[in-house]
Amino acid sequence: MVEDLREVLARFESAGRLARVRVPVDPRFELAGICTRAHRDPRLRDRVLLFEQVRGAELPVVANLFNTREKVAFALGVAESELLTVGVRALERPRPPVEVAAGPCQEVVREPPDLRVLPLCTNSELDGGPYVTAGLHITANPETGARNVGVQRNMYHAPDRLGIWMAPTHMFQHYRLAEEHGAPLPVAIAVGVHPALLVASQFRLAFDEDELAAAGGLLGAPVELVRCRTVPLHVPAAAEVVIEGEVLPQVREREGPFGEFARLYGQARDLPVVRVKAITHRRDALWHNVIAATVPENAVIGSVGREPALFRAVRAAVPTVTAVHMPIGSGANFHALIALRKTVEGEPQKAAFAAFAHQDLIKHVVVVDDDIDIYDLSDVDYALATRFRADRDLYIIPRVKGNPLDPAADEYATGRATVAKLIVDATKPLAAPPEHYRFAQVPAEVMARIAQDWPRYFG
Repeated sequence: MVEDLREVLARFESAGRLARVRVPVDPRFELAGICTRAHRDPRLRDRVLLFEQVRGAELPVVANLFNTREKVAFALGVAESELLTVGVRALERPRPPVEVAAGPCQEVVREPPDLRVLPLCTNSELDGGPYVTAGLHITANPETGARNVGVQRNMYHAPDRLGIWMAPTHMFQHYRLAEEHGAPLPVAIAVGVHPALLVASQFRLAFDEDELAAAGGLLGAPVELVRCRTVPLHVPAAAEVVIEGEVLPQVREREGPFGEFARLYGQARDLPVVRVKAITHRRDALWHNVIAATVPENAVIGSVGREPALFRAVRAAVPTVTAVHMPIGSGANFHALIALRKTVEGEPQKAAFAAFAHQDLIKHVVVVDDDIDIYDLSDVDYALATRFRADRDLYIIPRVKGNPLDPAADEYATGRATVAKLIVDATKPLAAPPEHYRFAQVPAEVMARIAQDWPRYFG
């Protein structure tokens, strides 16, 4: 069996990067408050938190696992600078999952289910209730049977009922197909999985492509799956907890508000409902809580997961693209930074249009030359300051399909919105003389000599 979440946590602990909270903690606000304070503390930001006693629940809670890109890299066993390369390789060399007869995720079976045994947390002051926030949702296309994997949010309604916000992506399409026939959509919600599975869930693959095969590419080995007990789906065998159920057709209940990745509240809406049929879990299961608003975990995992597929999409349009980045400050959704070696004018705009076509939440694209480090926002700021001219290099496209989680979008129907898109071309004009943009610097041979003699200067 490939590495699971608890083995990842063991590596963090061996590195002195797991902090255990041994005192009882309230899952309503207190746990999230501790996570928020830890994220803002330079001494604790690189630690994963394990809350050993959560009031009213049987399971301990893992938190702050994804609040920095470096932590995701550590969990995947790579350097932070390798995340894009590793993600692209996983897309190009997928490893399809394999079915096994049994797995630890079904050591305990709860039928009938009772969600109250789980440490569902309330993270933000105005949240409509406690939420499942790290749920890997697995569904199948009702017409083709092809699997989809994504992360959605689930608000607690009753011991056997959850609300669900489905982003307007592939799971939502599955639900619409099922609802058109008056049928429920089977769903399995896996909580407490290897970080590679959560990264892969954000890859933004084509419809009917399997994210679990891409997760196998990240892991270097197939993900092992077991058959669910009450729904016709398969789930990761090593998951800590699995909630089995079905999204009911033509049923809506009030869901929200919820503190979202934009650090604002997603408004309350009448949204679909999951009828829970069973809960299975490991005998000594861990629960995973992800915070979206006050700790940028959604943004971090989204950034790492979305960049590889975005890179492939824009590079297919413009082969000289060298890197892409979705900054955490934009929720890893609204801004895309693209670096390229420009060979003809118009390539920055073409790359930007490819980005818009690939991910509908992107609304601002900044394109820079490949001598700019797009992972260093001060370097991007330099390109904006010295290579961008608003009367020549700014492009606005009005009324493009957006996402209702964008607070600036116009939501004209439930779950449907439009927004203006913007392109900033911060590349050097090809007609400019080379010396016009030549960096001022110390001669390279002098810097090399200084580096060789460095101890002499301060010894």
